[in-house]
Amino acid sequence: MKKSQAFLGAVLMGGLMGLLPGEARASGLELRVGGFLPKLDSILFADSMTLYTVRKDDFTGWFGGGEFTTNVHPNVELGLAVEGYSREIPTVYRDYVRPSGKEIQQTLKFQTIPVSAIVRFMPSGRYRKVTPYVGGGMTASFYKYEEWGDFIDFQAKGQPVYFDSFKSEGTTFGPMVNAGIRYRLNSDLQITADYRHFWGKEIMDGDFRPNEIDVSGDAITIGFRLIF
Repeated sequence: MKKSQAFLGAVLMGGLMGLLPGEARASGLELRVGGFLPKLDSILFADSMTLYTVRKDDFTGWFGGGEFTTNVHPNVELGLAVEGYSREIPTVYRDYVRPSGKEIQQTLKFQTIPVSAIVRFMPSGRYRKVTPYVGGGMTASFYKYEEWGDFIDFQAKGQPVYFDSFKSEGTTFGPMVNAGIRYRLNSDLQITADYRHFWGKEIMDGDFRPNEIDVSGDAITIGFRLIF
């Protein structure tokens, strides 16, 4: 039921944007890039960091995307953002090697594409030289988690090493909060600095079922916003 409500909220927000008159819809298009710091608060990632030589900081990676905004009031706008993060990490077993002493290598890959519907408030209005803002909304995060390489079969006699690959993908729904500041260069262009925090957890399908994945995290970006 919570997932359905979250998804319905995002759809309604998108529909509302489409129903606005043309002069209200023509507001802005922003492109931005920065970094994503995933929270990784689930047993899936805890096990990986225990078994392999991977740390939480290794999952920090590039984040970027675009957002279309529409103004419904001098102090209020709606936004629809599509962004992405992907991180591929080579690693090895922390406490195990081959009989020859050679490392046993794997690769972990985690990626998400958050699609967010946002309501944003600008206390000083949108026509100032410097415009701070705060907001929030709902996000559908399309994720994929993969592992491939050489793995130890701990259940088999002699613990043989074999090559394999594992994958799970799906969608989480959750709230997000947003804050930032815009600096107007001229009547058509702004520089932006933006912060947003995403929440989202889901029981995984595929090879990692029934593990839980956590796609929550913090995104910090800078960008340019074109004003129509």
